[in-house]
Amino acid sequence: MFDPLQHMHPDVGEVDLVGIAEHIAMDDPKAAKRVVSAIRDMFILLADHPLLGTDYHPLRRSLQGVRMITVPEYPNHLIYYRPLPENVGVRILYVIHGARDAVAFAKENHRQ
Repeated sequence: MFDPLQHMHPDVGEVDLVGIAEHIAMDDPKAAKRVVSAIRDMFILLADHPLLGTDYHPLRRSLQGVRMITVPEYPNHLIYYRPLPENVGVRILYVIHGARDAVAFAKENHRQ
């Protein structure tokens, strides 16, 4: 079975998810756990359905081929990922809040 966590950029777990959890936990620690759990559930769904999200049409060439999907229970959280060759899984690149500028974030945080 494909494990999406093995194909997740290390900063997704160490920076993105931690930052999201810490921000939400300031007001509601239980909600922080629910949000992170829902995001991780989406990683598993994407591993089985790599083309589920929509094509992301960036201005930067390095982000060509990247797809994006919202977390259904928390649609302000966006997952950016790249399907692996032959759609055998995905490489999770970023998880950010929809209010953030994704292109600027990607420029500051080079992930492939």
